[in-house]
Amino acid sequence: MTSFRTKPGAEYTFLQHHLLRKWRTASYQRGWRFRADWFLPEVRTVVTSLASSTVVPAPAAKSLGAARARNGVSIRETLNDFRALFTAAERALDIDALLSIAEGWAEGAETAPTISCTDVYTGLATPAHFQRRIHEVSALGAQWPGSHAVAIISLPRPRDSRSHCWTLLARLGDVVNGELKGTGATAMYQNSAVHILFYISDTNLSQLVECKAALEALGDGRLCPAHMNFFPLSEAAATAATPKTAARDSSS
Repeated sequence: MTSFRTKPGAEYTFLQHHLLRKWRTASYQRGWRFRADWFLPEVRTVVTSLASSTVVPAPAAKSLGAARARNGVSIRETLNDFRALFTAAERALDIDALLSIAEGWAEGAETAPTISCTDVYTGLATPAHFQRRIHEVSALGAQWPGSHAVAIISLPRPRDSRSHCWTLLARLGDVVNGELKGTGATAMYQNSAVHILFYISDTNLSQLVECKAALEALGDGRLCPAHMNFFPLSEAAATAATPKTAARDSSS
């Protein structure tokens, strides 16, 4: 077992670099998606704290969480990355620090400009990226008419707040990405609805039905019942695949 207790001079510096490398490797193994985006100045601050102590101070954890949000990293990916740090250090997870990084992420996400094609709450596409994909596919539609469509899975709106909590949204994104893996579909969440641009095939349609069922099982039934609409991709469909259609409620 590697010890990261306080050590003098060059040995301490070596341990910091060793922990940094182990953390990065562990994070990649847990599914960090864009390797070039992993290192931030706040990462080194956290490593320095853990290499010299048994805990990560709340301000350091919050700063890292906020920085991840500003860089377009989802809450799920942020928390998985932080868990990887303690795996790398061979220590029990610091729950207080985990809560602090989540708090920092939430605060950062509130003020972060849209700089990524990935929504930080769900890990799905941003509205701008989703609409761009629709126009890209529409531009090729004359070559393959009827090959693509948009599915909209409308979900119940939360009763006691304007939007679902970020923990449920993170799980929602995880489910959608998992259920649609291998389909080549692009998915977006907005206004209590999941919008999905997909290639029409029996297999993909079957996976969409399974995706709807998986969403309904989330959060002790908070997303049940869900309803699914289909729109063939055309100029009209591109117009339909906007937040206005999210409220449409038609059984699949």
